[in-house]
Amino acid sequence: MNPFIQLILAFIGSLGFSMVFNVKKKYWLIIAINGMLSWGVYLLFRIVANDFISYFFSAAFCSLFAHISSKILKAPTTCLLISATVPMIPGGSLYYTMTYIISGNMVEFKKYALLTAEVIFAMSIGFAIVSLVFKLINNYSDKKVQSIKS
Repeated sequence: MNPFIQLILAFIGSLGFSMVFNVKKKYWLIIAINGMLSWGVYLLFRIVANDFISYFFSAAFCSLFAHISSKILKAPTTCLLISATVPMIPGGSLYYTMTYIISGNMVEFKKYALLTAEVIFAMSIGFAIVSLVFKLINNYSDKKVQSIKS
């Protein structure tokens, strides 16, 4: 599929899930932009790397964008992150995993189950690393403020 169309669909998907999850309207645009840009990061990395690396950097970018946006907008990070991750969800491989387990095709089931787990693991690591970095930054800045106050 054309990458431009994929980016538009990522924007629409993130926007739609913002509505479904009842996120405040004032955050819809930033979430949709995050979803679109994060999918763009995936597409760029997919040119030179495998799915694991591509999903890792896409998730890390998505998390970074959400953390920075949440500081600017004074909104919960989770609120800005969840709907933006929708384009990255490995729906196709998850569908085929379930189809092959139900049909009893264990060879294909194993193939798609591993692919799905790999994508989910890559995304989890991307989200976790960015969250950890922001937590460390916040702890460091809190300690600096406390030392200045005392």
